[in-house]
Amino acid sequence: MFAIAIAIAIPLLFLALVRWLDLYASGSFRTIVLCLAWGMVAFYLALQVNTFVVRFVGYGLLLTLAAPIIEEILKSLALIYLVRRSDFTYFVDGAIYGFAAGTAFALLENLLYLHRAGADTGLLVALSRGFSTSLMHGSATALVGVALGRLRFSRGPGRAASLLLGWAAAMTLHISFNNVVNAQQGLLTLGLAIVLGLGGVGLTVAFIFWGLAEERRWLRETLTPATGVSAGEAAVVQQMADLDTLLAPVVEHFGAAKRQQVAKFLQLQAQMGLKRKAQALTPDPALAATLAGQVADLRREMDALRRDVGVYCMAYVRSILPPAGEPLWERLAQATDATAPAPAGRSLWGALDERLEDK
Repeated sequence: MFAIAIAIAIPLLFLALVRWLDLYASGSFRTIVLCLAWGMVAFYLALQVNTFVVRFVGYGLLLTLAAPIIEEILKSLALIYLVRRSDFTYFVDGAIYGFAAGTAFALLENLLYLHRAGADTGLLVALSRGFSTSLMHGSATALVGVALGRLRFSRGPGRAASLLLGWAAAMTLHISFNNVVNAQQGLLTLGLAIVLGLGGVGLTVAFIFWGLAEERRWLRETLTPATGVSAGEAAVVQQMADLDTLLAPVVEHFGAAKRQQVAKFLQLQAQMGLKRKAQALTPDPALAATLAGQVADLRREMDALRRDVGVYCMAYVRSILPPAGEPLWERLAQATDATAPAPAGRSLWGALDERLEDK
């Protein structure tokens, strides 16, 4: 039972890490669960197809060539479906969805190998596969998601080219991995397999960071006062990676619960900005209409949450990274003392703190 727990826990922990990197949570949790479910279905289908194909090509060629091709096609079918839907915003989502599908596939494959292994080798099999094969499966399918997401706004043959590019990258990683494992050189083979597994995760993380950098550029374009987002709020959204540090004053003055509300508010702003950019880029009128509806829903949710957060807390948030040219200090002075300017020697934050203490 301990070996089974390890075989399941390691891939899921790496999936949680990949999901955690998505600062704006643009990919929905429901879709991740859908990809996990598809990964399990893909494993069953691959098992049937591989069992049939091995009769014609033999086990050696199946392992080193045919199985990687079959499995990468089957694992990625969910991504081909999702890339045309509004939950698939950009290739950050593609990387996470692909990693989820590959992880679920690997979980069932791990359990199959544990069933075949003896009790004395079960833990070793779980650990070695957890840090090698499982990560390879997740990373390979993530490459398909990256390719689809990177070119999802292409017109004409660009979409088909993105799929072929993603499949080529995934199959190359998978075939290389299987050929290394099939070399049967003991600890050296195990070490190389783990390096390839961890390297695949590293490549996935690198793509996510690249995608996040592009998404920040999108947010600079889309989060404007015309969309109901102040310049101060937009400036904080640009620094979501440092949110714990940036929102420390909110925790100090308003409490942890209010901080959670503010974090949710900023995340909604980011999601709205990304949806607006996707709406502008998509060549599909139906998808653009769906995205427009989601943008409107997000704006309503933001407005409600802004009221819950309150004017004084929002003033703190907008002042964290005040953009050049915004009359933030004047507005805060008016909010804290609408009848008279602050006395000499009395800071603006001191005035705001006194008002808060009176509440």
